[in-house]
Amino acid sequence: MYWDAIVLGGGAAGLSAGIVLARTGVEVVLVEDRTPRNAPASQMHGFLSQEGTNPEALLQKGREEMIGFGGRILAARAIRTSRRAGDFVVALEDGSEIQAPAVLVATGLRDVLPAVPGAETLWGDLVHHCPHCHGREVEGRSIAVIGGSNEPMSVHQAGLMRRYTDDVTFYTNGIALPEQARTELDAVGVVIDDIPVNGIEATTGSQVVVSLETGRQMTHQSVFVAPTMEPRDAVVEELDLTRAPGGSWIEVGPTGRTSVAGVWAAGNVANPRAQVITAAGEGSAAAVDMSAYLLDRDLRRAVGGEAASWFVR
Repeated sequence: MYWDAIVLGGGAAGLSAGIVLARTGVEVVLVEDRTPRNAPASQMHGFLSQEGTNPEALLQKGREEMIGFGGRILAARAIRTSRRAGDFVVALEDGSEIQAPAVLVATGLRDVLPAVPGAETLWGDLVHHCPHCHGREVEGRSIAVIGGSNEPMSVHQAGLMRRYTDDVTFYTNGIALPEQARTELDAVGVVIDDIPVNGIEATTGSQVVVSLETGRQMTHQSVFVAPTMEPRDAVVEELDLTRAPGGSWIEVGPTGRTSVAGVWAAGNVANPRAQVITAAGEGSAAAVDMSAYLLDRDLRRAVGGEAASWFVR
């Protein structure tokens, strides 16, 4: 089926873009498999006027708004994007295809948690990664920060959590902590424990027991870990989009344009630091630019006698 624009991903970035495009009269379809990054969380924070809102409730409201403005949402899994006759064709898992001259990639990222038994089970409940998102909610409590492969972020978390509580223990868990970092964390009262972590588990009363290799067990009220982040962008692999320095993330301009004309990227798929409100803004900015791109395209076609269907007659 042919559309003016395809949005891949139904998180904050994708839905924000879908709403903006639908409001401008663009025939837009959004494809989502409903596996948002923040699905394990019951609340989100730091989003203007939406403090404490359930993430799924926000997305559901966004779906309703997009549909209300004439957009279409497909609950499906997109598996591949290719070029065809100047357009882009997205193949869906059920074997069907959709086609459009403009595509927004807003498929998010995947958090790869440290290999600590119990972390995945408690993820989004008693185990978090973003102090700016969840630090205030654990203010004054006993906090464990467990190191992992994302070493710089682990060290950053340990220091940042001291803004919220005076009870922070940093389990380095195999990290070769630089002496300067050790000295700085020690200076602000972070307890540093170099014994490897065997696992974590929840207890009654919303507490977390950290089990160490020596058999010692320590009880805390919340745990922070630093995942390794991977973009979920396999669906556009065939387009060979230019990557930002470092090689993992899609390189984009200020409005989300990629190296391939007609393709934009917004949210965590291109910006691993984007919070929900950031992703929504990036999706909106990309949609406005997509609308301008489509208008320029259709004005040129109109000169040849082929006016777009969405021009008001």
